[in-house]
Amino acid sequence: MKNETALREISKDDLKKILTEHSLWLGSGKAEGQSANLEGYNLRGVVLLGANLKGANLKGAYLYGAYLKNANLEQANLAGANLRGANLRWSNLKKADLSQANLVRADLHESQLEDTNLAGANLHMSDGLTQQQVDLALANETTKLPDSL
Repeated sequence: MKNETALREISKDDLKKILTEHSLWLGSGKAEGQSANLEGYNLRGVVLLGANLKGANLKGAYLYGAYLKNANLEQANLAGANLRGANLRWSNLKKADLSQANLVRADLHESQLEDTNLAGANLHMSDGLTQQQVDLALANETTKLPDSL
């Protein structure tokens, strides 16, 4: 499948500003700052250890090899995102939209997948995924699970 839209580039300073505004937005009960909109951005290898991206828009983002260990991605839109090889260990993905996301070789040890939309997601060769996690998520016949499950 060819990606028709080119990924958008972002500087480290601009990413930091977006994350700061998002933190303010969350901390103020959505009264100040603004929600992070990183839809379609190239965030390859980005380090967001423990970042709070609750409710952020990362639809179609290129997060190949991203370090999202301990990140809060609850209710985040990651539909169609490329998370191949991403470290999502101990991350909160509750109620996140991971439909059509590429999670090949992603590390999902102890990640929280309650009510996470995995429709059409590719979890082939993902690491640390358990049947219990899958049972709590919203998977269907289009979800590609590891051979071990």
